[in-house]
Amino acid sequence: MGAPFHGKNGLIYVSGTEITGANAWNVAITQDSVETPQFGDSWKKRTVGMGDWSGSITAWQHDDAKLLADAATAGASVALLIYPSKNSLTDYYSGNGIFGFSSDGGVDAAVGTTGDFVGDDTLTIAGFS
Repeated sequence: MGAPFHGKNGLIYVSGTEITGANAWNVAITQDSVETPQFGDSWKKRTVGMGDWSGSITAWQHDDAKLLADAATAGASVALLIYPSKNSLTDYYSGNGIFGFSSDGGVDAAVGTTGDFVGDDTLTIAGFS
């Protein structure tokens, strides 16, 4: 068993360009379930429906972070590639996502941005062996 990844070494590309101001990300996978009970059953039965994935990227606001706003206004899904650690480029999540965007700041904080996304088709999960 290998050592755990440390979040400080993440690497994220949106539309083929690195988001150098990125400082957090997440990816979540869900599966639809459809109930399939029959007369006489005492417990619910289910079958697996379609898979789905979504997540977000947070970054400090600077030139590269504008890529998150550009992804949200692209009018199409864009390529997404997340390496949990740039020290292990064979371990990654990739797919196309449809983005949303928000930005926030205040008198006592650096300006941050968030790109929320939903998956458009399959999420590829490579490595992690």
